[in-house]
Amino acid sequence: MDKGLTPYLLVFAPVIMFIAFMTGPDDARGQDYIDWLKDTDLNMMILGTILVTVGAIMMFGGWFVLTQDMMVKSNKTQQDLLMLSRVALILPITLLLLATGMDLEAHWLVTEGEDDYFTVEEEEAIALNNHYVSTYIWGTMPITWALGLILIGVAALMDDKKDKHSAQWVFAGPLVTGLGLITAYWIEEFWLFFMVALVISLPIGIMMFMGKLDYLYSEE
Repeated sequence: MDKGLTPYLLVFAPVIMFIAFMTGPDDARGQDYIDWLKDTDLNMMILGTILVTVGAIMMFGGWFVLTQDMMVKSNKTQQDLLMLSRVALILPITLLLLATGMDLEAHWLVTEGEDDYFTVEEEEAIALNNHYVSTYIWGTMPITWALGLILIGVAALMDDKKDKHSAQWVFAGPLVTGLGLITAYWIEEFWLFFMVALVISLPIGIMMFMGKLDYLYSEE
């Protein structure tokens, strides 16, 4: 049965994202961040930017095409929830790509710069300020990402298909992960749930490869 790109995106996107994050500054701050920019080769920065961009499009795109697959056999309420989940997932991918682009720009400013307009100190200050801005704009990212995952989970579990297809309980994964992302504001475990959110599509993709979720495509 032709499942299209959906399971491939759900399975391989987390792998690419983890490789991409390994090229990042590892939560560096202040002068450590400036030193990291100076020590990082331009080709590595470009490669990291490409990996994050491709990985993010694959990861969030995977959820988009999954909701499209789910809509075919969903009722109106489920379809509305799935559409709202798409709206919610637009912001996290936008913020992620914006932050990545600002790091690349900061690297150029520190290593090449605008010598005719700024001093070295001013260029480093601008790069550092941009880095802080790209970090702070992540404030609402967990909420919107969480809402997107929760809505997908609720839409998948609200009908009676799970009574016949126990594999459908795999959609409890994004639901629980979404709730965890929101509670991370209080328990200060954002990065734990952030990493889980990156890989929570994996079991769904694997089960699609195994044919456990074929009922999403076929008539019973």
